Amino acid sequence: MNRQLSKVYTENINAYSAELRKRKRKLTFISFVRLILFLLFVLFLYKSFTVQFTGYFIIYAILPLICFLLCLYWSAALNKKNRLLQQLIVINENEIHILNGRPNMLQNGSSFLPEKGFAVDLHVFGAHSLFHLLNRVGSASGVNQLSARLQNPFMQKEDIKNYQACIQELSGKLSFRQILLAHTLLLDEGETITGLQATIPADYFSLLNNRFWTILAFIWPITGMTILFLSIWKDNYRWLLLFGIFGLMILAFGIKKINLLYTHISKRSFLYNQYAICFQLILNEKFSHPYLLQKQKEIAYAGKSFHHLSKLTGLFDLRLSLLGFIINGLFLFDLLCGRAYLRWNAANQDEVKKWFDTMGEMELLNSLATFQCNHSNFIFPTCTEDEFSIHAKSMGHPLMNEANSIVNDFTIGKSDRLHIITGSNMSGKSTFLRTVGLNLILAQLGAPVFAKSFVFSPSRILTSFHHIDSLEESTSYFYAELKCLQGIIESLQQSIPSLVLLDEVMRGTNSTDKHDGTALLIQKIIHFPCISLIATHDIELGVLAQKHSGIIENYCFESELSDDGLIFDFTMRKGVAQTKNATYLMKKMGII
Repeated sequence: MNRQLSKVYTENINAYSAELRKRKRKLTFISFVRLILFLLFVLFLYKSFTVQFTGYFIIYAILPLICFLLCLYWSAALNKKNRLLQQLIVINENEIHILNGRPNMLQNGSSFLPEKGFAVDLHVFGAHSLFHLLNRVGSASGVNQLSARLQNPFMQKEDIKNYQACIQELSGKLSFRQILLAHTLLLDEGETITGLQATIPADYFSLLNNRFWTILAFIWPITGMTILFLSIWKDNYRWLLLFGIFGLMILAFGIKKINLLYTHISKRSFLYNQYAICFQLILNEKFSHPYLLQKQKEIAYAGKSFHHLSKLTGLFDLRLSLLGFIINGLFLFDLLCGRAYLRWNAANQDEVKKWFDTMGEMELLNSLATFQCNHSNFIFPTCTEDEFSIHAKSMGHPLMNEANSIVNDFTIGKSDRLHIITGSNMSGKSTFLRTVGLNLILAQLGAPVFAKSFVFSPSRILTSFHHIDSLEESTSYFYAELKCLQGIIESLQQSIPSLVLLDEVMRGTNSTDKHDGTALLIQKIIHFPCISLIATHDIELGVLAQKHSGIIENYCFESELSDDGLIFDFTMRKGVAQTKNATYLMKKMGII
């Protein structure tokens, strides 16, 4: 565990907790003041009734009422800050839990788990997965960006280098990263993003923007205000009442379309304000890398636009109160709000998706920066396009505890393009394949990897590990594996650099058929532009290295039988495995 970083998180928890306690004391005091103000308001209002509203008691009643409303506003602001502080405390507690090897509190991405492919075989999604380890996103856009990037790592060197530089810069901005995460975790989005990105058919709502409604939207509120003042001045409200009823009747002609617009944004004023805060946080942060500066340009107007939408939604929501009948009759308030939203949508519709994508990408970068910050011993790999290869020293499994992990050196490339890895059960073959695959994914995300050095060429990852029978498709385990291998061969024909990871292929048939089929598969794979690792129990496949010297190489993981039991060192070495443990384990467990 990184003790220095754990100390930083603990100090943050203590600071935020102290601030939270301070603000809670303020809230208690404000609640007491509000009670006093309300009692004063009731007292002076009662006095006004007793003297039939003569004298100054009504003014004395209004003053505490105004102060009471100000206290309500102050309390709401403090409660918002308290929720943010509570999130920041949880975020720092979560980081300490992760440093101690406990699961991340944020979602594990199991909903993004595909039916097959490297994301399944390498544990990219689900509990204790790479997604789970990296995840520091709170918005739906952030979750989508992280899952999409994990399933489609970068293939271009320039993209990888940009991300590496951005991650390094963001790793030093702990406060920014955590505050942005806290605000995104406060979002209660539902289907909001989908709704906002959905195009509003302008032709359908053109009625609200025709000449008649445009003139009415200008004249009616002015007329209504004039009649209101005249009614108060003359103390005669007959014309005001008739005018209001007539206004509601006119509004009824466009109410269906207005209701549709209201449904599009209703009751989300707080959410839109949260979006505005998130965008503004990104805009206000000082960045130096051109890619991060470009992200800021992409959302230059997003904060102000969502702040405006938040206010508009709050006003539109007034239609739900008793006041709604009055303001709609006198000022056609629903019409004004509907037309205002149409203008907002027309001005921002084309930008909304880009804004959310940019915010999601910043959350993705923050996740990778937090990963780098928490794993200071991991290194940023070197991306090369000169030679299709991977060269790693002291490489370990990124999902395992660093202190307890066994590391291995590993080189594969122009020569020795295919490694046959043999070993007994539980010796570490499958784990090593995942170690290579996961570190390559991290490298192609622009993130640091678990190694002392790591030089790689960007490539696709093609895998075949384990398969299950499918009753729905009426496919057996063996046929499911064959379909997977067929897909890999078809993909290799595209001449795109690929890393092929195969774990104990052809296990669904007899040993002779398995050996012959695997041997023929290996001899076909070596003719494609790929580097491959094939883990197997079949030590007889080792003879292929002699037939294809310089292309195929044998590596193995050994185990040692002793009086104390079975010992694994999980260290990869050259050659074909010599030890077997199945019979030993069966005897040890009393099976035979």
